[in-house]
Amino acid sequence: MIPLPQDLKKIRAEDPRRVIVATWDTSVMSLVRSWAAAFGTPNSHWTGYFCGNNLHPVAYLMNGTFHTAVDLDYCNYALLIGSQHGFGVGANPNLLTQKMANARRRGMRLVVVDPICSNAASKADEWIPIRPGTDGALALGIQNLLLNEYGIYDRDFLRWKTNASFLVDEKGFYLRDSGTQKVVVWDEGDERTKPFDDPTVQAPALEGEFLIREGIACTAFSRLKDHVKAYPVDRAAAITTIPADTIRRVAREFGEAARIGSVIEIEGKKFPYRPAAVHVYQGAYAHKHGFLSHLALQTVNFIIGSLYAVGGAQGSHLVSPWWSVRESVDGMISAATTSSHRLPYPPPSASIPTDYGLMGLFPMGSNISPAMGLSAMDPGVFHLPKPEMLIHCRTNLMVTRANPEATVKAIKQIPFMISFACEMNETAEFADIVLPDTHDLERLDLFPNRSFDVLPGLDHWFWGLRQPVVQPAGEARHWVSVLFDIAGRVGFVSELYEVLNRSLLKDPYRLDPSGQYSWEEILDRWARSTCGPDHGLDWFKQNGLVREKKKPEETYPRDTVPGRFPVYFEFLPRVGASVEQVAAEMTLAWDTSDYQLLPDWKPCPAFEESASDDSLYAVKFKIPFHTLTVTTGHPCLVDLGKRHPYAYKVLVPARVAEKKGIHDGDTIWIESTEGKVKGTAKVTECIHPEVIGIPGAFGHWAKGKPVGRGIGAHFNTLLPLNLERMDMVSTGLDACMRVRISKA
Repeated sequence: MIPLPQDLKKIRAEDPRRVIVATWDTSVMSLVRSWAAAFGTPNSHWTGYFCGNNLHPVAYLMNGTFHTAVDLDYCNYALLIGSQHGFGVGANPNLLTQKMANARRRGMRLVVVDPICSNAASKADEWIPIRPGTDGALALGIQNLLLNEYGIYDRDFLRWKTNASFLVDEKGFYLRDSGTQKVVVWDEGDERTKPFDDPTVQAPALEGEFLIREGIACTAFSRLKDHVKAYPVDRAAAITTIPADTIRRVAREFGEAARIGSVIEIEGKKFPYRPAAVHVYQGAYAHKHGFLSHLALQTVNFIIGSLYAVGGAQGSHLVSPWWSVRESVDGMISAATTSSHRLPYPPPSASIPTDYGLMGLFPMGSNISPAMGLSAMDPGVFHLPKPEMLIHCRTNLMVTRANPEATVKAIKQIPFMISFACEMNETAEFADIVLPDTHDLERLDLFPNRSFDVLPGLDHWFWGLRQPVVQPAGEARHWVSVLFDIAGRVGFVSELYEVLNRSLLKDPYRLDPSGQYSWEEILDRWARSTCGPDHGLDWFKQNGLVREKKKPEETYPRDTVPGRFPVYFEFLPRVGASVEQVAAEMTLAWDTSDYQLLPDWKPCPAFEESASDDSLYAVKFKIPFHTLTVTTGHPCLVDLGKRHPYAYKVLVPARVAEKKGIHDGDTIWIESTEGKVKGTAKVTECIHPEVIGIPGAFGHWAKGKPVGRGIGAHFNTLLPLNLERMDMVSTGLDACMRVRISKA
């Protein structure tokens, strides 16, 4: 066996950054990153997926949490854009699917905007097909209607709980009090400027221009209203292909459904009642410029005052008995420090990257996996050393990233690779050493679901334990326990204990850096640190779960949390300027044009490419009974998919099929400038006429996946991995391409 500990000792002594940990084992991510930090490498973010690259920075920035959701218990009008929220996909799917069913039974109107008549769209009151990559234009068109034509907006929410009333100068930057340097508002009561948090402010002006000592000033809200005038409904219709009358009707329905100004009483307390919400997911923002599109889409919720109101738009969990959002720079919200992700606010500055994720060049990004793959292919371009070792578990980089040839190129740059695996998938086949990992049903994991990050819609707070149903087979072990053993053999276990002490443990349960602890002893101390001395690992093994009923003010904290929510992004140009300066120092050509005060719609590359008569957009879609690549080898689910009319098929518009002589069941080629795949055609009217749809995460080829091998087409083969196809704020990969199809 190759002497792994000696190799790691040598790398750690020379440059620990040369080790990369690639995993999407979310249950133990905090432990994995603690191990990486103790070793000395910042490179533990190569997850392979790109679903949340534009979601999470915007959610943290605007909602103060990792995720977004709809309050389905009270919502009366849900507008899902590129989302199947509540239909067996995404975060917390089982609970939210039940809540969606209950909401539909009581009459909630559901409108789904998607190029494909997805599982969610097929069960909606209305499906609205949209041209891929144009969702931001739709959002800005709706904003223009609500603000400038219908006059439907929540003035009190915008005035008091956002930065809409902040004064800006002619260049769009904040005006500040000369003494306190705080941002000022115009107090209509005293007719003068005051710091935004001055307790004597009676009525901050929401719109208007004001002549002050510095010159002409206006409110941020006035700039927003003027900005969206550039998106009249006819322009939005031409970009999106949605009829102008439909956009007008949906915008009015949505605004009126919000019932602006209404309140509701829950458990004896009154809360704002705004029972309408937009929910956005990957389909809407998995494009270049997707960060801006997501800002625009979320702003629609802010305009009607839906955020954290009863029936409205929600984050994961803004406050709890254990954490709370903070008031940060310029009185704006900043997410709780319990998050394991980088936060986009307070405003970060760029720096020369020291990691393969290029975090210094993407200071707003939280999931920087695409950048890690890009730099691993050619680290010298980014002034980084060549990686020496890849530790891989529970992520299939070959399948879940862009074109597999790019991943091959990146992995071949790394001399040594170790995989912990339950199956020999496409990525594990590259490993020099494969060690057996435990299956989920064989694992002992403390707090596998993080309620502050990924579980929206909960009625309770809880801390739980995943216990093994069966004992591990053969020599399989929990892979993180093996990493902890390696820390001892390499000689940095004391540093590992110190990181755990800082990040997870509290007195008197912190670890002695000179001691030795078993896996279960560490979990026991973590349990007691979080839930108290009476709730150790043995208690959890017996009882399974600590739960506590949420208070209404924890579910609907809008009016009680410190800080304001942003509808104007005054800090973004400064962040962009810092990125531009660092890129210039590194002699890199770098596009910083998306760091804007207010979002615009910008066409993604597929939109700009000249469309010949037979060119189509290719997009992927989600099947609700498969989870990522994890279940693609499950015999029962694979059999279900084979019996399903759409599951493993390439959806082809009926008119396109007729023109090309393609029929149901025909084998077809799909070819982009990047790659070519083969699939089985499903001719349908349930798709935008300019689009073909391919289900994601299929088309496996690994010999170790005999059940799932050869089923479906591998969508990601069609996608390139380069800066031209990457969102330059978030690292989000563009997930649509122009393709041509032909009968095989």
